[in-house]
Amino acid sequence: MNKAIVAGLAAGVLVVGLILSPLFTGTPLSPAQADHAGGHKKVTLIADEMEVKVAPANALHPGGIMYKAMVFNGTIPGPVVTVHQGDTLEITLTNEGDVIHSLDFHAGFGPSKALSGNVAAGESKTWTLEAVNAGAFFYHCGADGLNGVWEHIANGMYGAVVVHPHNEKPAKEFYMVFGEIYNAADKGPFLGTNGTVGSFDIGKFWMSDPDLVLTNGMAHKYVPSVGTAVKIDLNTEFEIFKVKPGEQTRWYIVNPGPNEYVAFHFISGMIDVRDGSIKNRYGTQMKNDETWTIPPGSASVIEAIFPEEGLYVGVDHNMSHVLKGAAFAVLATADATEDDHPPGTWVASMEDTMAMEDSMMEEDSMTEGNSTEG
Repeated sequence: MNKAIVAGLAAGVLVVGLILSPLFTGTPLSPAQADHAGGHKKVTLIADEMEVKVAPANALHPGGIMYKAMVFNGTIPGPVVTVHQGDTLEITLTNEGDVIHSLDFHAGFGPSKALSGNVAAGESKTWTLEAVNAGAFFYHCGADGLNGVWEHIANGMYGAVVVHPHNEKPAKEFYMVFGEIYNAADKGPFLGTNGTVGSFDIGKFWMSDPDLVLTNGMAHKYVPSVGTAVKIDLNTEFEIFKVKPGEQTRWYIVNPGPNEYVAFHFISGMIDVRDGSIKNRYGTQMKNDETWTIPPGSASVIEAIFPEEGLYVGVDHNMSHVLKGAAFAVLATADATEDDHPPGTWVASMEDTMAMEDSMMEEDSMTEGNSTEG
């Protein structure tokens, strides 16, 4: 083909691409969004070791189960960190525990951005990363230069960074983290630990045989019971998620593992998945599905509309995991409000993130459990 024709076609394609690019990158940025890009956000994560309750008292776990955990900011999981795409995130890790801890932020790109390096007991370290890609990203303790990282993750040292993309549509947002416990004191279902505080069992870990699968730090935290004809009570102090029928919801589903996949599914529901950044434009891929696989060490953004009033259940569709605690109840009701999230599950939206001042966030410092800030 004549070179002049080829050049003309190439120029035409370029012009068309420039003209049509708004169709593929979303609506133009609002002035507030444009002004916000490139903000500077600060977060403090405090590493420690403490005893936590990881299962309620029920027939499966007589007396409940206490565990010697490793935590960020006093809870399993650690807090969700929210920023806007294009922001710089300044992270401070303070070690108030007795052993070496560290941080690996999967939202970081390059060792100086993703990794804190070792932080000895009583010390702190601060570094920054750029929130380049939109989506939800896992963070976790890296232990002593990866020596023991499996134990620190299995003991509860994990959380997520949410990077809101430009032009993200409003939704009621929730933070949900699954996590495995390998407990040397746990004798199995209907036996439990007989009141003994458990600790990490490397043999069970080696064989990928978790005793529990936690939802935001506790097995069956959000499930009161199963069964109708034959009912089994699971948690008399359960919490529940509430949404309005027809409301757009967004769930940041995190799988710390450290070993098992999560096959995420809403019973009676369908999901849209925004997973993985699209190169050279803002936003994330969107796929419609019934069940979505999330590998260990990863997180996915799940959107769902619950069409009618009633009870829906989010599960890891591995049925042994459901029995071990990997389920949560969602009630679709007209009485739901914007701010009735169970404690620790609220996620600062894009608008909330843009409205927060650095000074306010620095003062909050996310030192109260798994609170949020952006």
